[in-house]
Amino acid sequence: MTLTTVNALDGTLAALRESEIRLLTDIGATLADMGEGAQDERQRLADVAQDLRDMFFLVVVIGEFNAGKSSFVNALLADNLLPMGITPTTEAIELIRYDPQVNRKPNLRPDGIREWTHPNTGAPGVALVDTPGTGSVFQKHERVARSFLHRSDLVVFVVSAKRAFAETERLYLEVARNYGKKIILVVNQIDLLQPKEQVEVRRFIEQQVDELLSIRPLLFMVSAKEALSARNASGAVVGDPGGMEAVRAHLRGVFNEAPPAQQKLIAQLDMAERLVKDYQGTVQRKADLVNIDTTKVREVQRELEQQSVGLSAQLKVARGEIDSVFEGMRRRGINFIDTNFSIRKIGRTPKREVLQAEFQEVVIGRALRDIGEATNGYINAVVDNSRLYWRGVIDRLNQLRELMEQEVTGLDSGIYSEQREALQEAIQIAESELKTYSTGKIVTEIQEIFETNSAGFTTSVLASLGGLVLILLALAPAGPIIGAGAAPLAFPAFVFGAPILLGGGYFALRYFRGVVSDTKRDLHQRIDELEKSYETALDDLTNKERTRLTQYGTQVLTPIFSRLEVLAQRYAAQQSALRAHLTQLAALREQIEKAR
Repeated sequence: MTLTTVNALDGTLAALRESEIRLLTDIGATLADMGEGAQDERQRLADVAQDLRDMFFLVVVIGEFNAGKSSFVNALLADNLLPMGITPTTEAIELIRYDPQVNRKPNLRPDGIREWTHPNTGAPGVALVDTPGTGSVFQKHERVARSFLHRSDLVVFVVSAKRAFAETERLYLEVARNYGKKIILVVNQIDLLQPKEQVEVRRFIEQQVDELLSIRPLLFMVSAKEALSARNASGAVVGDPGGMEAVRAHLRGVFNEAPPAQQKLIAQLDMAERLVKDYQGTVQRKADLVNIDTTKVREVQRELEQQSVGLSAQLKVARGEIDSVFEGMRRRGINFIDTNFSIRKIGRTPKREVLQAEFQEVVIGRALRDIGEATNGYINAVVDNSRLYWRGVIDRLNQLRELMEQEVTGLDSGIYSEQREALQEAIQIAESELKTYSTGKIVTEIQEIFETNSAGFTTSVLASLGGLVLILLALAPAGPIIGAGAAPLAFPAFVFGAPILLGGGYFALRYFRGVVSDTKRDLHQRIDELEKSYETALDDLTNKERTRLTQYGTQVLTPIFSRLEVLAQRYAAQQSALRAHLTQLAALREQIEKAR
């Protein structure tokens, strides 16, 4: 809205006014980057900037309906200018600007403000503003009254002596205080109270304002009705009927502290400074929340790294145990061959089935049990730790989601909506990962690999031992070579025994020892292959886990972290801009104060 200018400025104050208007506009532009929630504050800054162009010092009267606000304004003017009644008569903003001539026919503006003129507003450049009653039956009146508070340079809060202290009055006083406005309290209609009751009401209101709002504004006890009646009855007033002169004296003192124009410039600087500081706190809370979120994401990322390191340590231990088992298996296998396959055994060689059963029990069976314990221990550790890990990830991400949901009303809804969607997806992925461990699929796959490899190893080694048995049988003196009644082993024995018969004992011995050596070497090779197959299976399991962790960190957590970084940078830029505005406000205040 535009108020008619009656107090034109020139010189230094005029230049400072323009600087303040530009600064308020710049602050509004900064708030534009802070989301839709700042729209109301931007409008308030625009209103104040417009008021500075008109340069009225606005004394805004506010209070509950039927508290006698219009009567109070008329008493200040010493004139029945505004309509008064027992119903909420003030439906719009009534603005009485200073002018030597009284205008009793208000100018009704398109924006709903009714402008009057009167010489008793208090001083040139001062305008009195009567607002609709708060808590009235007309809710739009209350919105109008609240919307005008930020434009005030001085707030006169009128309270009824019979209805003090209403909750809406506390709320409006709190708004005025938060805007940094100068406030005075006026308890009207004291003519309805006995002197003792007046003292009690005064004490009650002062106590309530102090305890609830931590402010101690000046408080005046008046009866606007008595003041107007006394003047209307005689035309001349003796003394101070109704206590209004004390209010006028205080207002004159306020106006005499400095020119109203200068006070207005400072008053709106106060409002802007409070506003900037409030947004500093808001942005700092957002930044703190983002830092908490970032810390939680980093904690999850550190857990990824720790889990990967933990896998390596567990794998090293498991492989050490497996290596030890296979080493023992080698020793027992070589010892078994040395014990059962020697020249001394010629003629006393046990049956092949017996030797194979003994080898299976003494050398292989024990080793497979030990290896199974070592590998199963590692697999169980991986599975159990992975379950705990993914549950931990889910718990942390759920906490982060709850934190976002709690604070989302104070955050940038668009950006945080994307963040929450990404977070929900991250939680779903983590839950999916957890389910893969709950099915036992990993354990089954590893066991199948081990059983297949172990079965192949056992079959091949037992086949080699069977060959040695045949050779020993072939070397036996009583063994038949060829004949109709030969045992099933006679022909193979002849095949292996032929070189011995042809080359003599020396060559036979060398041949036998060579075969035994080849068998041992073959045992070592097959154990190496089996050991490698176990290690490969465990390495594959470990690498698969590392891949899961890496992919989760890269594909899922990194985007969340990136969005948080963007928010952190945005809030840092906003904080920097707000700090710059506070510096500019302080410098402008100093210049205005020196302009007296």
